[in-house]
Amino acid sequence: MVKRTIKFTPIAASVALTLGLTACGSDNDRNIPVTPVESFTATGDAQFNIEVTGKAVKGSMKSAVVTVMTLDASGQSVPVAFRSAASAEAESFSEEALSQSAADAAVEASKIAANPEVLTDESGRYSIYLDDDFTGPVYITVKTSAEGDDSFLRCDAYVGCGDYDVAPEEDDVNDGDTAIEFGEWYKTDLELSVVKFVPAVEADTSGVSGSAGDANVEASYKANVTFLTSLVAALLLDSGSSVDEDAIAKASLDTVVQVMGQDAALLLSAIIGDLSNGGAVDLSDVDGEEELTDGILAIAQLSSSIQGLPSIGDVMSSIKAGIKSGQFKGNADASIAAIATMLQTAITNTANVFVAIATGTEDDIKTALEAAFAAKIPAPTAGEIVAFAANSADVAKKAKAAKDKAVKNGAATDASLAAAAVKVKKALEVIGCTGAECTVGDDFYTALAAALTLEVTASQTALTALEMSIETAQSSLADVQAMGGDALTADNAAAFVSAVTLLKNEATTADLTAKADSIFVKSQGYVTAAKALVTQSSDYQQVLDSATSLQTDASVAVTDTAAYDAALAALVAEAEAAITEFDVALAAAKLVAEDTADVADEKKSVADTAEAASTSALANAENAMVDTAANATEALELAMTAVTAASDFAAAVDALEIAIEQALVAANAYLELEGEGAQAMIDALTAMQTAAVAQGELASEQFVTAYNLQLAAETAVAKLEVLTSVKATSESLSTMTVLTGTGADAVADAADILADVIDELAEMGNNSGTGTSTRNADWDYAYSLDDLTLMLSNATTGEMINAAASYEGDKLVVAWGATLKGENDVSVELVTAATQTQALTDCVDFAAGTIDATQIDSCLVFTFDGAVTADNVDDAEIIMTETANHVEIIDGDSGFTGMLSITADDATDSGSITLEGVSGDVDFKVMTTYLDSDMEEASALDITVNNAMGYTLSITGNESAGYTGDVMAMYNEMMMSFGTAAKTTNGLSITYIDGDVVDYTDVDLIDSSK
Repeated sequence: MVKRTIKFTPIAASVALTLGLTACGSDNDRNIPVTPVESFTATGDAQFNIEVTGKAVKGSMKSAVVTVMTLDASGQSVPVAFRSAASAEAESFSEEALSQSAADAAVEASKIAANPEVLTDESGRYSIYLDDDFTGPVYITVKTSAEGDDSFLRCDAYVGCGDYDVAPEEDDVNDGDTAIEFGEWYKTDLELSVVKFVPAVEADTSGVSGSAGDANVEASYKANVTFLTSLVAALLLDSGSSVDEDAIAKASLDTVVQVMGQDAALLLSAIIGDLSNGGAVDLSDVDGEEELTDGILAIAQLSSSIQGLPSIGDVMSSIKAGIKSGQFKGNADASIAAIATMLQTAITNTANVFVAIATGTEDDIKTALEAAFAAKIPAPTAGEIVAFAANSADVAKKAKAAKDKAVKNGAATDASLAAAAVKVKKALEVIGCTGAECTVGDDFYTALAAALTLEVTASQTALTALEMSIETAQSSLADVQAMGGDALTADNAAAFVSAVTLLKNEATTADLTAKADSIFVKSQGYVTAAKALVTQSSDYQQVLDSATSLQTDASVAVTDTAAYDAALAALVAEAEAAITEFDVALAAAKLVAEDTADVADEKKSVADTAEAASTSALANAENAMVDTAANATEALELAMTAVTAASDFAAAVDALEIAIEQALVAANAYLELEGEGAQAMIDALTAMQTAAVAQGELASEQFVTAYNLQLAAETAVAKLEVLTSVKATSESLSTMTVLTGTGADAVADAADILADVIDELAEMGNNSGTGTSTRNADWDYAYSLDDLTLMLSNATTGEMINAAASYEGDKLVVAWGATLKGENDVSVELVTAATQTQALTDCVDFAAGTIDATQIDSCLVFTFDGAVTADNVDDAEIIMTETANHVEIIDGDSGFTGMLSITADDATDSGSITLEGVSGDVDFKVMTTYLDSDMEEASALDITVNNAMGYTLSITGNESAGYTGDVMAMYNEMMMSFGTAAKTTNGLSITYIDGDVVDYTDVDLIDSSK
């Protein structure tokens, strides 16, 4: 706080006194009075205990320069005071100036002048500390340079990050060639940034300390610096307005939706209100500080994909321009749209490679890498292909090792990472948005609230488990503390030292502080996201309440773990002092070596048990059948059990390896004291370590096998679920009158009657007349060759057929309609217009091609070998017959309404029949083609059901060879066969993929006589 005082300085007092004395002389002294100079002083104290910490990752930015500013009311960056460590005591400042405002400004300038240089560490981590009075936006930039400093960027793009100008020397990271490969460090110009809003610190901070447990830290905020936060920061600075939490939340949401799309945005529900709360993951070196959830993995894959593009700066500029214009993908600017397309290809490649990393072997990863390289460079040269193939095995090995390290560090389990990889791949198949997709609405916020609620609930469950672990650790701590202090003697000093060592080892393995910090940081993100939801609607208040409650509980866990760490550190110091005080170095070293070896033995037993469980579960999964729906469901359960068991096996081996490493440290310490039997201990532990490595490899192999079995079972279950629908559709089709012999006969009989009567009237030679057919005694007729009209009626059945025709060049166009009866009172109607005149007009237009089949009712078009009239039609030859009919069939159950279209090409003796419409609840289309040449007639039939399943029954063949085909349906966005079909004497027989054979009788699908 700045304390303002106004006072005369010694110089001012001296001047004033001199002026006072000279004033006593005569008026003739010609002395001119001088006004005293007034000086102002400002003093102030400052304590820097507001922590802002995070990591700069695109991969990791090492030794990068960190610049810290704040933003004024117009969004412009201005300097701000900060320190690189929390203040233990207040700093004092005092400045003089000719005005109070100048003095005050000088004090603030002095604070800023003392700002330190801050560089990131090897992981890209940085921490800065703001004045405890600070509130508002803090603008942080992190920069690496191609020249002039020691900054580096690590490549975490699987297909590489370009080429070195000069190949670096070969070492543990670089392989000595000019290609910048996955995991290698290189020099480049890159600047990333973040804007973090720091709220006013409340009086009651609930004892929350910084992420490092520093007691001097009043409040701690995560501010990771990533590609996405850089886009958000750029948008905020370009807005020209003040920045608060709401502005950051809106810019964050807009950025994610524009770049990744709404589906992917839902994966980021935990940090959607402030992207700086997560996503700082370098895929080449996952330290476990951040859990690899679906959303974090999506961000990491996006970042990795961008690093593999030709120019990160150009990509960022294009994306920012696209977002500002309202649409990044498909932007009107061709160059921006091209960047979006290029990014889609890159992120698809990354997602495919990561699935191979999470679920496959090194060979699988190598294959995925080479496919990604081919997709990145569609026409690579032979030299490029050879060069990449030569290195792909090494990159695959590095990628697999990076994944294993992520699991060992607790960022994920094998099972959770595999599930996340597949889910993220699906979400990133189509990134970005276009049109209305770029504007989020109520449905999105509802889905976001649901996703955020799941995140909060999961973290609350994790916190509950953590609290139990903390209680257990505190109890163990108390037990060891009881051994020290006044109870400590020469007799129990060695045991005390060993107990402290075991406790320390256990604490290192458990890493409770990191887990508490992780949940606390997550809760901060939840609260920010929930606040953004409440801004949209108060209906989401419960989500905010739950997130706030979690944050409060998590802050307690942070405080508890910090206190535990401090107490443990005190115990370690006491144990070290006890070794000297009681001269028990050798005895303590021996006991520690023995006790840590015992812990390793215990972990070995756990790993062996886990191996047996995994091996047994895998055997059960491998023996499972997937031939039926029930068996496939059981096989999926067994495979999932095997996946979990293999993942648990891998985790047990990881714990064993840690215990062995700790035991080796102790055994080597004992060896340095020339302890008896130390070398034997080391040899035994080394052998155990070798066996553990083999177990780890086995766990990895079993996991890959189990996961592939799970995928196969999931595929089988999904297929068999579709098969159930396929069978139901086949059954529905087989009972439809329109496809059975009954319906077919009704239409065919009508055609036979019409043909007979027309032939009969032609033989009579009259131009018009009425009467009763001699060939079909129940049918009366009335016709006029002058008007080209015909009416048939059946008084017994109530059936009727009417037709009106017109000569149109080389065509005879007929508009006709009918009401027919089939067996079992089936009613068949060929629908025509209200009047014959209108019906014929429509049919003439249809024949001329000016309207299509959807705009007519029932028409018949004969095409002759030349122009025809009533005078020459008898001598003309029909070369094509086409009919399109609006048909309604009612059988009392399903019925049918639709179009029946027929073409017959007399020149080639071929034709086709198309029936399309709705029967019951089924919308379907039947297409039949046939060819009758000198050889036996060959036919093909396709029945397609117009639903999401895409049911299609396809049959081809001829009478002698038989009619066979497939039943197809949509599965996994592709058509696949669900059975083979064969026409039988009275229907159809289908053999389904589950071995079930079903005969459908009275189905007349192919019948040339009709």
